Amino acid sequence: MFKRFDIAPFMLLGCAAFLASCSDEPTQPTPSSSLVEADLVESPSGGEFLDIAFASTSDRGLAVGSVASGLPPNQTYTPLVAALDPSGAWTADANVASPPTGLLTAVGLTPSGDALIAGVDASLATGFILDERNGWSTVDVAFGGRSFFQSGDTLRVAGAAGSTQQVFISTAPDSWTPEALPYPVGQNERAIVDASAASGTWAACGFDDSGDGSPASPDNVLFLNHGLGWERISVACGGCSNREFRSVVVAPTGGILLGGAITNFAGGANEYTASLALRAVSGDWVEIVLPKPTELKRVNDLLIAHDGTVYMACGMGGSSYLMRWSNSGPITREATLTSARINRLGESADGRIWAAGAVLDAEGNVVRPAIWKRTG
Repeated sequence: MFKRFDIAPFMLLGCAAFLASCSDEPTQPTPSSSLVEADLVESPSGGEFLDIAFASTSDRGLAVGSVASGLPPNQTYTPLVAALDPSGAWTADANVASPPTGLLTAVGLTPSGDALIAGVDASLATGFILDERNGWSTVDVAFGGRSFFQSGDTLRVAGAAGSTQQVFISTAPDSWTPEALPYPVGQNERAIVDASAASGTWAACGFDDSGDGSPASPDNVLFLNHGLGWERISVACGGCSNREFRSVVVAPTGGILLGGAITNFAGGANEYTASLALRAVSGDWVEIVLPKPTELKRVNDLLIAHDGTVYMACGMGGSSYLMRWSNSGPITREATLTSARINRLGESADGRIWAAGAVLDAEGNVVRPAIWKRTG
């Protein structure tokens, strides 16, 4: 059972572009919004997108999630897949060989545009990977994938599986092999919540909760792999025992950005204050202060765009925020979305930034899936 890192949504935290040259002076929110909702053909109700991905050398883009029907604890989930069309609208992709039921949790696209989709069958408590590289195939895996990441010809998917394997590696279509991660001994609830790769460096972050299942004393973890196997990295960020590691990204320069939230769960509290830890190429961790961190709460995802700009999707509850940080300026707030949740960010081949998630009602319940695009 995952108390702090629930299976959906997967909400993460992030930072900036070329690491050593960034300014950490925050600015006040800007009044205008750079996010507009994209057209979603045949939009279902009660669903949301959990992930979005784009091919780097083609115009293909996919967003995945689920539509829930029924009432807890007897809800059933129908896969939700949408594809970007040339007009900029999103429509159901009938070519994806998804199962009739299940929760689609992660999507990746190879440079050539082949899709990889991870999901879980909630009724059977099993996981699967849909692989398009050699024609659609289904590989059963004992975990729920949360993040695909790729470097060169090697693919990995990371996720959650109780105390079992959390990373699978693939170097050929239809072949996925589990890899062991060096978790501490004697822990119980564990998961990888985000992963990233660039230039032969692989990174994965998550948690290994205490044996009694209490969220009050998490053991957050960061693993690195430079091609010689996974190793656990100690992150000196000043009181990391009360931090959630929610997002990690490897920069093209080799530096690593790690994000999360400052938390307070003592005495039944449920408090989040957004914060950021930055690991420079030299190996030193520098903490970055976001503008109005108590309002931002937590960053749902981070993205380093091809031009080096970092985008951060922040927020909890009923509001979401798009933050932007270029290597030549301060952190700014570009957009505020009320009654909305952003789960993932993505960049299409033409350089446009997209956000995937859901529209919410006044109580924070999911109303319908939504995708937003950045203007300007």
